[in-house]
Amino acid sequence: MLNIEKIKELSDLTVLYVEDDSETREELILVLQNWFKHFYVAQDGQEGLALYHEHHPDIVISDIQMPKMNGLSMSADIKHSNPNQEIVILSAYNDVEYLFRALELGIKHYITKPISIERLLEKLLEIKQQMSLQAAVKYKSKLLEQYKLLVDEKAIVAKIDLDGKISYVNSQFSLISGYSEEELIGQHYTFTCPTDGQGTTLQELKNGLLTNKKWQGVLKKTSKFGTQFIVDTTVVAIIDSNNQLEEYVALMVDMTEVYEKFQRLSLNLKQDLKSQQHYLKQYEHAIELGTSLCVLDTNGKIVSANQNFSSTLNCKTEDLIGLPFSSLVQDCKDFKDRILGTVQKQGFSSRVIRIAAKPGYERTLSTVIVGIHDEAGGLRSLMSLSQDISDSVKLNNDIIETQKELIYVMGEVVENRSEETGLHIKRVAQISGLLAEKYGLSYDHAQMIKVASPMHDIGKIGIPDGILHKPGKLSKEEFRTMQSHTDLGYSMLNKMDRPLIKMAATIAHEHHEYYNGEGYPLGLKGSQIAIEARIVGLVDVFDALGSERCYKHAWTDEQIIEYLISRKGTQFDPELVDLFLENLEQIFAVRNQLLDNTPSCLN
Repeated sequence: MLNIEKIKELSDLTVLYVEDDSETREELILVLQNWFKHFYVAQDGQEGLALYHEHHPDIVISDIQMPKMNGLSMSADIKHSNPNQEIVILSAYNDVEYLFRALELGIKHYITKPISIERLLEKLLEIKQQMSLQAAVKYKSKLLEQYKLLVDEKAIVAKIDLDGKISYVNSQFSLISGYSEEELIGQHYTFTCPTDGQGTTLQELKNGLLTNKKWQGVLKKTSKFGTQFIVDTTVVAIIDSNNQLEEYVALMVDMTEVYEKFQRLSLNLKQDLKSQQHYLKQYEHAIELGTSLCVLDTNGKIVSANQNFSSTLNCKTEDLIGLPFSSLVQDCKDFKDRILGTVQKQGFSSRVIRIAAKPGYERTLSTVIVGIHDEAGGLRSLMSLSQDISDSVKLNNDIIETQKELIYVMGEVVENRSEETGLHIKRVAQISGLLAEKYGLSYDHAQMIKVASPMHDIGKIGIPDGILHKPGKLSKEEFRTMQSHTDLGYSMLNKMDRPLIKMAATIAHEHHEYYNGEGYPLGLKGSQIAIEARIVGLVDVFDALGSERCYKHAWTDEQIIEYLISRKGTQFDPELVDLFLENLEQIFAVRNQLLDNTPSCLN
């Protein structure tokens, strides 16, 4: 019974099958076609030869007796162009003549009809294994050849016979020692090694070869001209096929320049190293006391943690070992992928995270995760260094919430004074936040716009009631007074040094600027207008047009959309208008949840 897992080994082969008998051909195609990477079929030798030259298959399976060109003639042409081609002959003729002809062509694989699928697959597996072995031998031979070339080119090589005499040296040995090959061959292997000061080393070399058949160390050697050179040396015993010791080979690398530099620097380095070790211990102590630290493997699992980290999470260190770090992070489902990707790209990742090891005990940490790399640059582990900022974050959140409440209260005061509803500012806030996210701003940035937008008309507090509530058209002088609400709002808010209030000041100042530069109060143009003001300005107009006031009826949705399109690129940022129109369904849904119930005051 064939092993299916073994048959899968054929999946990287390209096979050509040549058979003139349609019944046999169709039967074999049905069985074989799914087992190979590529499977080509021909109906005669002539077609098979053409397919062979086009696709260069790994194995050819062929019948013998076929019209136009028989299988052996086709095989002869194939062998002429590629003597190593593997061919399996199928024939209904168990004839010595055909077998001899196949053997003359170098064909080693022969199966008689009727064909046993199991036998054929076994034969193909056998050929695949032989091909793999041949490829491995070829690869290793090529590699060995390249190694030898590289070694002879760059390293110092000597062979030593069982009597301890040099039997071969390469050109590099002659070059560094100053002796010719003829002068070195036949000399004892210690010929260039002065015994003064390294007698112990040479004895260790001898003992190492006798005991372990290998020795590695540093040797001092003397050239023909009396100069000293230092070589990093590896000597190995060569064993023949009968497990008998044949010879020794010494591979040496010139370390003279490095050794001399080391000697010159060693005294200074000893002192420097002592100082560095002292400071390193101080730094490690400081980090241990002041930082929550844990080490992760490359899969993001915790392998160690200091006392600060486990105490921060109100648990024991041993309870954390083996846990995925991402399982502790509360606010980022793709934390693992994002952190590993960032660390591999730029070497570190810095962010604020909410983390908890136990239900109900959550902390906020300012965290830097640094990649620890080996000498080759491969990522070996991750180190997380964190500071607990939970108390600071809570205080800051309390301040922000207070600011939010203040902004909404002040916004509603303005809307009530303008005889507009508080729902207007809520709609503007919700839709502005939505549009900001669609524009590609971060979630935090979009939330700030949402919170700050209710203050866009705060300056109307300073506009006289007679102008603010006038039901008819304003005069030029009255309109200039009305326009001043942008400067009034800015001057009121810009005095407060809080990011949220600063953003509200910018929105109040610029939400009547036009994209083409024809707005007020500054005549800003395009990207000179803050993106927050461009967003709120568009949403404010949208909602105002759709709302009924004492001085006007509400516009229909069609009229509003037509207006926005007509003002695209002049009053409004064209990109924002496109995004607005693409997301009308969501925008209308927000608006419809916050509809006004105020009765009309128009006759």
